[in-house]
Amino acid sequence: MTKHFYQSLAVILLTFSGFAQAENLTAREIMERVDNRYTGDSAVSEAQLILIDRNERERVRDLRLFSLEEEGVTKAITFFLAPADVAGTAYLSYDHDARDDEAWLYLPALKQVRRVAASDRSSSFMGSDFTYSDLNGTTIDWYDYQLISDNEEVDGHRAWLIESTPKAEYRERVSSETGYERSRLWIRQDNFMQVQAQIWLERGGRIKYFTARDIREVDGIWTAHRIQMITTRNGQREHGSVFQIHDVTYNQHSDPSLFTTAAMQRGPQ
Repeated sequence: MTKHFYQSLAVILLTFSGFAQAENLTAREIMERVDNRYTGDSAVSEAQLILIDRNERERVRDLRLFSLEEEGVTKAITFFLAPADVAGTAYLSYDHDARDDEAWLYLPALKQVRRVAASDRSSSFMGSDFTYSDLNGTTIDWYDYQLISDNEEVDGHRAWLIESTPKAEYRERVSSETGYERSRLWIRQDNFMQVQAQIWLERGGRIKYFTARDIREVDGIWTAHRIQMITTRNGQREHGSVFQIHDVTYNQHSDPSLFTTAAMQRGPQ
């Protein structure tokens, strides 16, 4: 996917609070506005990651998320608070504007921080249907965009439907880092928020379905309180994952020392 899809686990929840103008925009221009949306200078969220198997059984993990915008980089850190088997786990990402992104995972059982390599970013994040590349994002310039329809409707709101495919010169890198072949994206026209997607995986006959729901303004910033990804194979649902946001606060913290590998091991303060 592109950087607009998931810039980080915290920033995924946020979107630009302006309104679309009555103008004809190309698919690329629409995606630039999605990518450049204001997401707050910082954010703190309390959330749950819910893993749902094919029999609808759920496993719930409690999270605390932080993000911070600095010059040229968006930093985000996620702390797993419960249950006991994942408590103390932490994930840190740096989404750089001008160079390759960086990410680290801390596993308390091993007492070790390990860097998440680019070749690992198509892997599942903590057993969920979201990958590391979904959380970190890739780069908008790696993709071509085609406007399929300007008259879609999602949950009562007008939306654009855009198809995203990797450019030939980036196809190998996109394949390695995401495992995705192409995507169809539904973008709300009133706030440039991505609210739905259909994502074709390269292998296994799998298609993922993304939705953003329970969308409300918080401190003037549109916020999706329920983010869901479902994985299907040959038309049958395999499993799904949900980020359920219970509380989010914007622009009230600015401590850069929170976004370090040392902080991952200390845990949330």
